[in-house]
Amino acid sequence: MKKLAVFVAIVCMTLSLAACGAQKNDLDIGQAMVKKGDCAGAASYLDKTIAQPDALMDLALAYFLKGKCADTAGDAAGAYENFYAAKIVACYSVEHDEHINLNTYGRSEYCERILPEMLKRLEPQLGKEKTDAIRTKVDKVLNARYLERFYKPTK
Repeated sequence: MKKLAVFVAIVCMTLSLAACGAQKNDLDIGQAMVKKGDCAGAASYLDKTIAQPDALMDLALAYFLKGKCADTAGDAAGAYENFYAAKIVACYSVEHDEHINLNTYGRSEYCERILPEMLKRLEPQLGKEKTDAIRTKVDKVLNARYLERFYKPTK
């Protein structure tokens, strides 16, 4: 009888752990929709992730996916803005990663090669003045988010 009770308990724990792992967050849903080509449907999920990311690289991926959607739609300014934000966040993550592993090298590839190439491809369509304005805007937004999240003024 004890063996049966232990077996049932193990099965129940396994099923509950599997259910936890199967839950999808907003980024997972948005990413799946982008893969299917439904950028309009993915937008709200990506925006939710950007507003409340679970991790720094979730923020970078959400910006990247939004940039990919904008690029596909022919919105060079939107693509540039989101790819630039993804680059800033990914590079920050790589620079401040305490544990160097294969994921760090993957993020480094996006930071140092992939995203800069995408930005360089879009620059001629926008011109220097527009790209400078986008960079300034993104830098201000990301700086404000950082300060809002981490800076606690003392009285």
